[in-house]
Amino acid sequence: MSSDHDPTSALAIGACAGVYLFFKGFRVFRQYRVVEDTPAIPIRSVPMGLVHVRGKATGEERVAGPITGTSCFFYKVEIEKWKVEDESGRWVHHRTDTDGVPFYLADGTGHVVIDAHAAELDLVKTGVRKVVERPQTPGRSAPSQNLASGPTEEDLRKYVSEVDAKRLGAWVGRGMAAVGPIRDPEMEQKRQAWVEVLGGGIGRPDFVQKLIALQKPALQRKLEEMGTQRDPSHEQARREALEALKHPVDSAEFAAGMQHAVGNLQEAQQRQHLMEALGSLQRAQQSGMAAVMPAASGQYRFTEYCLLPEQTYVVTGTCVENPNPKDQHDRNKIMKGQSEPTFLISCRTGKQVEANLRRRAALYVFGGAGLAILCVALLLARFGWL
Repeated sequence: MSSDHDPTSALAIGACAGVYLFFKGFRVFRQYRVVEDTPAIPIRSVPMGLVHVRGKATGEERVAGPITGTSCFFYKVEIEKWKVEDESGRWVHHRTDTDGVPFYLADGTGHVVIDAHAAELDLVKTGVRKVVERPQTPGRSAPSQNLASGPTEEDLRKYVSEVDAKRLGAWVGRGMAAVGPIRDPEMEQKRQAWVEVLGGGIGRPDFVQKLIALQKPALQRKLEEMGTQRDPSHEQARREALEALKHPVDSAEFAAGMQHAVGNLQEAQQRQHLMEALGSLQRAQQSGMAAVMPAASGQYRFTEYCLLPEQTYVVTGTCVENPNPKDQHDRNKIMKGQSEPTFLISCRTGKQVEANLRRRAALYVFGGAGLAILCVALLLARFGWL
């Protein structure tokens, strides 16, 4: 490290980080008080509103953890990237990915649906993977790790790209939702359709199908406006594409019709490019966006946490009416509330959850305050104001 390195920027960032942690500590302390003041009750007796329950996770639908393939109801993956600085390196947080399916929490008195999206998760660690490449710049490379099973390094790199795209899609979706209703009915319909597609998540398998379905009317209208083509092969391709668009995008008739339409084109280069595009769409429909996305570069570490079947969890959240009940015993659902944001799912006991929240709150408040005060004092001393 050079002796003339100016620490002003680092100290300013440290002061801001300290203030952020200080106020975050009060938010965690509020969660602690909410959990402490909300008594645990049997699931059979849960009312509408904030509840605190404990039970085993059950359900038929499962997902696979993206790092280890563990069968679970919900997962959280912390993605870190190896950052090289001054001929040394360290792991820095890159993204957090969460996803899964609704499940039941049962305690012997009854069961209730849990929608874990937007929850603060404290789950069992199921695996750690690293993707390491030879560094392109001088410096220390990340520690390597080789596993014979599980996703390949190429799969994990594509997973990073998928998570990045998912975050971008969610950001665009929130932006379009924040725009609010548009006076033009046609534009408002398009806005709502895009919000629905992006809100479902770019990483979901049905995202490509929804995206194609959203573009079907415009594509059909364009093909009709083209009119009869002079080139017989182009006209045949246009008619067959119009016929294929009459079928659902996830049907065999749609896929076969589009392939047949492209296959009738005489220009070899154009036909090849369109065939490759159709192949990419089919792979994306079958395996999700990761199948066609470019692999991310760099060195990454993945830590996976899973919400496992038949394991006991403590849940603090808001009980609402289930909009899609399967029977009369399936009418309630616990999720993140609109007026009360506290939504915690933990594999610890109730007392352990409280102790952990209390410890985190103290760490954030006192640690954040100490960091902010230290950085501000060093800044003042540097400018001769102290």
